[in-house]
Amino acid sequence: MKKTIMISFITFFSISILNSQSLEAVKKADTLYIYFDKEHKNTVKYHDANKHIDFYKNYVTYGFNPHPSSIILFNSNTYKDYDNMRKGIKNDERIEKKSFLKKNKDIILDYDFFAENGFKKTFFALYKKTIYLIDEDEIKGRKIKVKQVDISCATCFEE
Repeated sequence: MKKTIMISFITFFSISILNSQSLEAVKKADTLYIYFDKEHKNTVKYHDANKHIDFYKNYVTYGFNPHPSSIILFNSNTYKDYDNMRKGIKNDERIEKKSFLKKNKDIILDYDFFAENGFKKTFFALYKKTIYLIDEDEIKGRKIKVKQVDISCATCFEE
């Protein structure tokens, strides 16, 4: 029963997100959040297999994959790069309350937002911004893990 209520809430929340955002508002924001649901048919999530190398111990890649030749990746790791690892500078990762979703609904994007506004166009609107990811699998009760990620798209720069 609790699981059904939670799924209903998340579905309602996702629908309300889509109705409250615009690409122009996204362009004006400094920080944006990506809501990732691995159950969506065009998303992928995988952990790096190089667990024996310290840099890759917590490396997770999330992807929006609308077409086999086009994928937008969100890379999550403890450190942004090797330089930050040597200096001990970690990517931001924090726990927020469930109210965070409602409070920030205008700057939380999901797969459908990318699909409606164009993947390439949305990618370039986000490219130089601070981006955090909310993985639906990491929502526990009223606690939400929010983690800083890097965005990449190999095919977005092709003409």
